[in-house]
Amino acid sequence: MKVKDPGQIRRWRKQRHFSQRDLAFLTRRSQAAIWQIENGKLRTLEEDFALAIAARLDVPWEDLFEAHEVVSIATVTNGVSTTRHAAAAVA
Repeated sequence: MKVKDPGQIRRWRKQRHFSQRDLAFLTRRSQAAIWQIENGKLRTLEEDFALAIAARLDVPWEDLFEAHEVVSIATVTNGVSTTRHAAAAVA
């Protein structure tokens, strides 16, 4: 999942009176990972991590993240069919 606004995650965290370390503990990740998200260094997260952040901050995940879905693209080259997967944003 893609982070919409890193600053928004920081604001929600502070509003809930959590330190980065607190949120890291609650989501079972490192404080460094929370720092990277809030500073825009980590823009894409695994779905379970993003959902855990949203749940611990008590915010709908759609307010903090954009979902991606995998789309299959079939191609035919020289009579051989292959399938590629591409990530597409879900709006």
